[in-house]
Amino acid sequence: MDHPQDLLLAKADELCQSPAFRDVVWRCCGYHAGTADIGRLNTHIHRNDQMLLHSLNYFQEVNWSLSQYFNIALQQHHAVRQLLRLMFGTAVADCHILDFACGYGRLLRFLTLSVPPTRIWASEIQPDALDFVVREFGVHGTISNVNPDRFEPGRQFDFIWAASLFSHLPWHLFRGWLARLTSILEPHGVLCFSARDERDLPPDIPMPHGGFHFSPVSENEPLDNSVYGTTWVTEAFVRRAIVEAAGEDFACFRIKRGLANEQDIYVVSKRRGDLDRLTSFRKGAWGWVDECRVSEAGELYVRGWAASLDDGAIDFVTVTLDGRAYRCPTGLESDDVRRVLNDDRLAFCDWELKKLLEQSSTAFLEITAGSDDDETALLYAGPITRPT
Repeated sequence: MDHPQDLLLAKADELCQSPAFRDVVWRCCGYHAGTADIGRLNTHIHRNDQMLLHSLNYFQEVNWSLSQYFNIALQQHHAVRQLLRLMFGTAVADCHILDFACGYGRLLRFLTLSVPPTRIWASEIQPDALDFVVREFGVHGTISNVNPDRFEPGRQFDFIWAASLFSHLPWHLFRGWLARLTSILEPHGVLCFSARDERDLPPDIPMPHGGFHFSPVSENEPLDNSVYGTTWVTEAFVRRAIVEAAGEDFACFRIKRGLANEQDIYVVSKRRGDLDRLTSFRKGAWGWVDECRVSEAGELYVRGWAASLDDGAIDFVTVTLDGRAYRCPTGLESDDVRRVLNDDRLAFCDWELKKLLEQSSTAFLEITAGSDDDETALLYAGPITRPT
């Protein structure tokens, strides 16, 4: 008898490869006609990808899990493309890029659509993950190491991206990897990494005086929790750590909640003056579907929230049912969103839709939120079934 998780993984893979799902992911990528071909979009996810497994374990359902997985991946891609453009301009075409601690390629599947894979290196401590991204996305692979001093990629890089790594490291590795990664930058190079801020520390845990707290617990069970747990930091700690590890020539710019509206992004470079360009960085549209159900009578009910994390409330979300689009206005009270995100502009960003389904038993539902700057968030995508 198949294990329940195996069944969920099989359903997830089936949905990932479906034309309807691939189409909505492609449209949320932000590519315009002629810049890339949807045929190059690889939606294959490794069955050991902890980011997907974590969502499947939480939701016990495929649509919400994949929507979350790809929405976060698309936002990360949006962030990296902006950082490359803002820091390198047209010279980005000549950049050599390292996706460090790349996992199973949640970013690489999109980055390789805009940057030639021959200019991208991937590094990961999990051999099966590294093998997967090299095979699936055509990038160079370089195995990582628990010891930063033993990491030898064999070249320098213009841009290094390390998402959700420093948010898991104990102090000696936090400093060690700062030192090692900055040491393999080209003189004009840029290191970007994400970190959990003290604001997200559980209220019953005080932040130590030094501004660093490590807990030996994480969602990635296969990794040794003594070297990969959960880490919270203060901005003051990060700035001191950069100077201590890399030297006073390096400066940094902090983008609050720049990664998936959760972790802060720190951009580290010797190019102090160029860091000012990052004030124009945009976090983009965001949101979530809190409820999605179909009644015995065949009425679809969906409710959620949507907003621009830069501009505040947006006017509507787009709900598409079997190819027919409906504009669904925001404006319902959402005090929990306002409170959690600490943003009074988001007090009325909820929305809802009720729609009687056709007689057919299954329909494809997609929900997206877009801002005025051509930014799109994927809130939900997948088939829904009318009770028979």
